[in-house]
Amino acid sequence: MPESMLEYMNRHLELEEESEKLCQLPADFYSKTASYARNLRRASNPSNSEITNRLIARQSTMIRGMVRRLATLRARKAVEQGSLSQLLPEERHVCSLEEGYEGRLEEFIGAVSTGQSSYIELAHRREMNRNVVLRFIKPVSELMGADLRRYGPFKPNDLASLPAANADILVANEEAVVVRSRG
Repeated sequence: MPESMLEYMNRHLELEEESEKLCQLPADFYSKTASYARNLRRASNPSNSEITNRLIARQSTMIRGMVRRLATLRARKAVEQGSLSQLLPEERHVCSLEEGYEGRLEEFIGAVSTGQSSYIELAHRREMNRNVVLRFIKPVSELMGADLRRYGPFKPNDLASLPAANADILVANEEAVVVRSRG
């Protein structure tokens, strides 16, 4: 009997969990998994029986959990062993974000602990100058930006680039949603 997709995923997850070193993962592992998940999503519809839709939802939940466990485990091993090059390209993409965070965190800690206030001021200025593109979901009257520029008024579905400090408030008040963050 052929191996099901869940068995295939579980087999690779178990191999990774049992090994101290990073295991070889098929190059198409994540694309194959995504394709299966897409087919599952397409198979779920109101005309199915409740049990069928519940089984599909359960499989989707299992896939999500296994991918999370596998990717997290592999990333941790790769970082600890200095073997990022052995990860699949999509895994390296995810890890590069963490590496960027770790590098910035170390720079920040070093700057604070050695009294480099210029680094702190630069980080503060960069964050204050960062803009975020928002899509408004409620009407918002004209507002003064953190950069002392006027923005608005806005209607639902309007898009605008605003300073991050203002965007955070609008999102927290459920008046807008983030479309994209710009440096």
